[in-house]
Amino acid sequence: SRGPEAAEKGHIQGAVAIRLEDIVREKYQFPVDRKAYIVLYSQDTNLPGLAPIVKEVSTWGYKHVYILDGGYAGWMKKDGAIQKGMVRTKIYYLPRPHPGEIVGDEFMNVVNSKPSDKLILDVRSKAEASMGMIDGALNIPVDDLQTRLTELPKDKEIITHCVTGLRAEMGYSILRNGGFKARFLNDKVAIIDNRLYCCFK
Repeated sequence: SRGPEAAEKGHIQGAVAIRLEDIVREKYQFPVDRKAYIVLYSQDTNLPGLAPIVKEVSTWGYKHVYILDGGYAGWMKKDGAIQKGMVRTKIYYLPRPHPGEIVGDEFMNVVNSKPSDKLILDVRSKAEASMGMIDGALNIPVDDLQTRLTELPKDKEIITHCVTGLRAEMGYSILRNGGFKARFLNDKVAIIDNRLYCCFK
């Protein structure tokens, strides 16, 4: 939040330089992914200046918005990685997948190509699945999964999905603990009239 001029002399490696007074106006730059981690920093902690920005950015739906304790000065004291020059003023966000997560493009490729060594497991409720399912997928609600593991093949990679990714990750954990090769889709899925709408925000 110190701005490009101050950042030119030194900034935290990978940081984007936007002046404090411009952050809210740059809302359009922020990641579509509302689960992205956003860390704001000034020269020091600067709670009076940054706290209102954190509050505003949080109203946009972001779940993880923080202020760097000690700011840039504190970062320097802890020998954090810095760089001079090469100042970025535009946000380029590349999310890091969670362990076991399959990205949307690969998931859609599996849906369309139906490889014989993979199984898509729909862990939504029976009521949700009755409204439409991915062609070729198997439905076992996540609440029933632990007691129905014997119904699943051990020679295939099992990819779980739900509606938001939460139950899919729970299903993934159950499968991994059961000795299965598995991944999960941590993204939004809607199936309307048996048409799949995937990976939207």
